[in-house]
Amino acid sequence: MKIAILKTSISRKKLLKGDFTPDSEEIVGYEEVDEDEFYGPLVRLFYERLKEVYKDSVHN
Repeated sequence: MKIAILKTSISRKKLLKGDFTPDSEEIVGYEEVDEDEFYGPLVRLFYERLKEVYKDSVHN
């Protein structure tokens, strides 16, 4: 899978207000990565949460 590497800038003023929308974004390159390696941490993060929600919905 090919992913883009982005250079993102956010002003301090926006950060202090809690606004995390970028002021600018620039693609600086591309990289080939393994899909399992790329999505694995996301799956591990949400798996436990989804399992608990499912378990709660089945018992209610």
